[in-house]
Amino acid sequence: MAEPKCPDCGESGIEKVIATPSKEQSKERRPWFYVAHCDSCGHVYGIFTKHIFGNSGPKLILEGKK
Repeated sequence: MAEPKCPDCGESGIEKVIATPSKEQSKERRPWFYVAHCDSCGHVYGIFTKHIFGNSGPKLILEGKK
């Protein structure tokens, strides 16, 4: 399996990609999104939110609720 490699600093390995929770939080004190970035230089790979967009439109996923 190939290891991810940072395009900015050249560091490689899955352990160098970390996710940091946002400072913005829900009422339940859970982060609204996470930022996946390089641990060495801070290059941002992506932002992952609690929202899921599907064929039937956007859905809000609330943990612990059905």
